[in-house]
Amino acid sequence: MKRIGLPLAATLLTAGLTLSACGGTPSKDDLKDSLVENADLPEDQADCAADELLDSDLSDDQLNAVADDDEGGLDSDEKAEVGEVLTEALTKCITDSE
Repeated sequence: MKRIGLPLAATLLTAGLTLSACGGTPSKDDLKDSLVENADLPEDQADCAADELLDSDLSDDQLNAVADDDEGGLDSDEKAEVGEVLTEALTKCITDSE
């Protein structure tokens, strides 16, 4: 299976984030699916990262941005926070799966 580098995965996810039109916290499956489709993560790593995101202090708007792969409604501080949390989650999940 092809792996992309951690910095590239974080960049791709951060660059593609947005605010969801729907309210509330996205499901773990929505987050996982977005990570698989948009960062080319294997299912097990995406599942782990989705758990990490849901356990983080990110707002529902930030989590929906990850799930929807669109950053339109986030300000620069929110985008930076999402990038940091994603980087930490991906680092943990990729390291744990090796």
